[in-house]
Amino acid sequence: MNIINAVGQYKTDYTTPLGANSLLIELPGTGRGPKVPIYLIPTWAAKDSCKKGAFKEDTHLLISGRLYLGKDYKMYVIPTQEVYAASPGLNLNHVSLAGGVGFIAEAHNPDVFNFGMMCQAPPQKVLEISKEDRGPGFRIEAWGEDGKRMRHFLYQGRSLALGGALKYEQWEKNGEINSRYKIRVKSNQYSFFGKSKPTAEQKDPPIASFDKPEIFDSPHQQAIAKPTTASPDIKDPVDDGVPF
Repeated sequence: MNIINAVGQYKTDYTTPLGANSLLIELPGTGRGPKVPIYLIPTWAAKDSCKKGAFKEDTHLLISGRLYLGKDYKMYVIPTQEVYAASPGLNLNHVSLAGGVGFIAEAHNPDVFNFGMMCQAPPQKVLEISKEDRGPGFRIEAWGEDGKRMRHFLYQGRSLALGGALKYEQWEKNGEINSRYKIRVKSNQYSFFGKSKPTAEQKDPPIASFDKPEIFDSPHQQAIAKPTTASPDIKDPVDDGVPF
């Protein structure tokens, strides 16, 4: 899954390297970051709402679609429904992703956890993304307690779902301006799937004790965990994942 729902300002038209028409939309920056440029490609699902002249420049638009990082390192949106004019005061930047951990970045800041995530999504011929490709990949960052929890429970290959905000970073190096997109995880908006990676000390199942607090892989699991049994020596296991 790779869905974005957002409100941004339509700035101008843009032609992709493959000659496809698109609309340049700017989302408000995340934190102190710059505005986030995304490129909306017309589809049959959007009908006539993405065609040239459908909206005046600087109109705020409500969009919903699939998110893809193009081979030109621009972020594209393939609409899954019509695009609508929105109030300038409406603030919405929400990305929903589901997939597997592709890599875990080296830690340079103890307050933030960075990793890569691969998602499964339909191929997009207009972006030269075929079914042979591994799927859209995204850089993810999680801060504070969310970052600590993810650092403890995530490993390469583990599956998860999360909600976050699309952000854009720019910096200068050797006189050149560099940029990249990231998804910033929203607090408590994630769940892990599959078992935790066992450590050397966890090869045998731990014996539950009232003196040792129970650890949950996800903040959601604590709310759905079963209560402890009457016996002080036996504790029901905690399910790993969201119940369906």
